[in-house]
Order: sequence, then C-alpha cells, then structure tokens
Amino acid sequence: MQFIKTVLDLVFPPRCQVCRGIGKEALCRECESRIQYLQPSAFIHSVGVYEDVLKSAILRFKFKKRTQLAEPLGMLMVRYLSRHLDTSRLDFIVPVPLHKKRLNVRGFNQSELLAHVLTGYYKVPTVSGLLFRTKDTLPQFNLPRAERLKNVKGAFEVKGKGLLKDRNVLLIDDIYTTGFTISECTRALKDNGARSVHVLTLSRALKM
Repeated sequence: MQFIKTVLDLVFPPRCQVCRGIGKEALCRECESRIQYLQPSAFIHSVGVYEDVLKSAILRFKFKKRTQLAEPLGMLMVRYLSRHLDTSRLDFIVPVPLHKKRLNVRGFNQSELLAHVLTGYYKVPTVSGLLFRTKDTLPQFNLPRAERLKNVKGAFEVKGKGLLKDRNVLLIDDIYTTGFTISECTRALKDNGARSVHVLTLSRALKM
C-alpha cells in the first residue's frame, strides 16, 4: 500500500487545497500565514476574518467537498481555543446542524467535521444528534440582514433534553455572520437546560 501511495504521489502530487502549491499539507504554511486572526470576545470566539485564504478554504471545504481541509481548519480552532478558553469544564461539543435535505445533498456537515477534530484533541465528546434543524432555511450569508432573523427563527430544537441539564456546551460553526443562527441555537440549548453555551466559529464576516 505504501508503494502504491508513493507512486500516486509522484503522478498526482499532493497539493495545498487553496493555492494548489505542491506539498503534503492540505493548507500550506504560506496560506495559513495570510489568515487575519481575531481577538476573542466574552462568549463568541471566531478564529479569523472570513476573507482571502480563510474564505477560499471554507468555500472549497463546503462546496467542492475538499474534506481533507477539515483537519487543518479544525486545528486552527484547536490552537485558538487553547489560548482563549478553559476547555476543562466543557461537557459537550455541539455542531450547528444542517437540515437533512441539505445534508443529503452535501453529504457531510462541515461544522460536525470540525467538531470531531476538536474532540480528537480535547477528548470532549461531539454530540451531533442533540441539536437539530426543523426548518430547511435559506443560507444566511446570501440574505439581507432584515430577513436573517425571520429565516432562522424557531429553526432549531433539541432531542434528548435531559442530557443538557447543567451541562457546559461548546457550539461550533464555520461562519459567524450577524449571529442570528448562533443566537437561535444558543436559545434552544439553554431553554433545554444547558448551564452555559460558549461559541467557536472558524471565521467571522466583518463586511455585511
């Protein structure tokens, strides 16, 4: 198997999924160095600005099915989280869910893949079926600001409600825009017993 991999690497050398430069990393150091990192806030943490390299990586990850980007992007979140939040008190990691129709089309939930990278590092379990989306909402990023709250209002519910009682939750998503999706998810989690909900997103859109 190693021989076959070596031959394939010679014929089809591995490349950075953003700049397409030849190298073993799905996100090369040169691209990573161009990410504009953000400072933390009280409860909502975003790794970097949704533009340039980070925007390109997320778009390829989600819409071009470059799932090999989950690991390096997830590790950006790990490094950021390790500097800015005490993870020892976390009980669950909960990814923002996709509606089942969109999940069937895409084939994966990008937030869940990122959450699993954090689970592998911190050993805090990712609970994917706890929070679910009841409405097949439109993508928030493409909507006018005035329509976004209406789009996600009441779109999230909780299964297994007893699991959340007095638990500390880390909510994971790929992009923070106006915060309406995060707010609705947080409301659903707290209404069902969560003691605290911290938020970590891979990126934040500053120009809306």
